Amino acid sequence: MKKKILIVDDKTEFRRLTKTILSSNYIVESAENGVEALSLLQSGNIPDLIVSDLMMPVLGGKDLVEQLKNSGAFKDIPIIILSSIDKSDEKIKLIKMGADDYLEKPYNPAELMARIEKLLK
Repeated sequence: MKKKILIVDDKTEFRRLTKTILSSNYIVESAENGVEALSLLQSGNIPDLIVSDLMMPVLGGKDLVEQLKNSGAFKDIPIIILSSIDKSDEKIKLIKMGADDYLEKPYNPAELMARIEKLLK
């Protein structure tokens, strides 16, 4: 049975591209922001892994990581942050908050797949 991945990003083109890349190996759902992602989770649509952008309106990636890791039900879902922000201190902060990985945009699709496979083992 295929594992499920939730892509959270405010840019439609990015969600479509990432969904296309991942759909051959995974069931892929998407959300425009952290609030929409939380709503999906709370309605019982639980992914095996979340790939989230950092900078989004309404509820960004940092706040999403914080809310998920502080929740009882969703704290064990692995999270990969994808962001164009290339700051070491930001990466460290997010990993300390509970993000499982951090990859810079634009990303190499093969690298993203390898990181997902590693986290889903």
